[in-house]
Amino acid sequence: MELGLPTILFILFPGVLLGSEVLTKDSYSLSTKTGSSNIDLDSVCGRPRASGRIVSGQNAQLGQWPWQVSVREDGVHVCGGSLIAEDWVLTAAHCFNQDQSLSMYTVLLGTISSYPEDNEPGELRAVAHCIKHPSYSADEHSSGDIALVQLASPITFSDYMLPVCLPKPGDPLDPGTLCWVTGWGHIGTNQLLPPPFTLQELQVPLIDAETCNTYYQENSVSSTKPVILEGMLCAGFEEGKKDACNGDSGGPLVCDINDVWIQAGVVSWGSDCALYKRPGVYTNVSVYTSWIQNIMWNLPTEGKNFSLSLSRTPLSGPLLFLTFLSCTFFLLGP
Repeated sequence: MELGLPTILFILFPGVLLGSEVLTKDSYSLSTKTGSSNIDLDSVCGRPRASGRIVSGQNAQLGQWPWQVSVREDGVHVCGGSLIAEDWVLTAAHCFNQDQSLSMYTVLLGTISSYPEDNEPGELRAVAHCIKHPSYSADEHSSGDIALVQLASPITFSDYMLPVCLPKPGDPLDPGTLCWVTGWGHIGTNQLLPPPFTLQELQVPLIDAETCNTYYQENSVSSTKPVILEGMLCAGFEEGKKDACNGDSGGPLVCDINDVWIQAGVVSWGSDCALYKRPGVYTNVSVYTSWIQNIMWNLPTEGKNFSLSLSRTPLSGPLLFLTFLSCTFFLLGP
């Protein structure tokens, strides 16, 4: 007996063809069951328990940025990321090599060293799923440079491991807002972070898209083509000198809003590091908040049972289903 695709989808995932519930602008809370227990993330996110900075940055203190994680390929740090739930990490899509098996990736949490000693805190987790945004492409400076990583097992929140808060969908921050970017990347062009590989932190102001686009179009071969696309934001200084750099990709740009840390951006790309009128370019998280929620709600809690409930997503059921399948096969390799 042969079944058509709509029939198969209906049997496996009834919500696919039964319509969808559109998220409202205020439905940004992630206080649903996303890990092994029911935890109100809004009550714990963005509130580090430690008090106390990348090019021209400074050392971070243990517990100061408890959402910071290291994404590792074959045991080597390649990108940053941020903890947003007990078993979910936000990072950049370009951090995952399309030719590399997903089993080669791990996530290190709860540490300020990208290579902690045996007596230092830190937990390592395997990766169960990686879902890239469907608009991302491997082309240079693509929009949609954002990915969700589901850990193979959830962590337990502690002083050193806490989630960062997500912004409301489409909720912009004003240009000039001072935010912080953190990472274990290069501290200068072709200049590696030296041992003991301590997390670096740097304060940078947000730059409006029009100004940032003007900067990048100066002395550019294609001076009329937009460089800063929808879904991107900029942060840094006109004079350069201070910036995120190679190895910081995927890491968080966070802003203190009413004593709660909100993740405004994901480190995405730049022109070398800390150059004049070449500020860092980040994925604008607020543009993708609804997509993030959809994935977290609709993938299995621990990634072991393949069953999706698509009745809560504003994306079409078949689109989300096919997006998940394509990413899974894309990253698992042949």
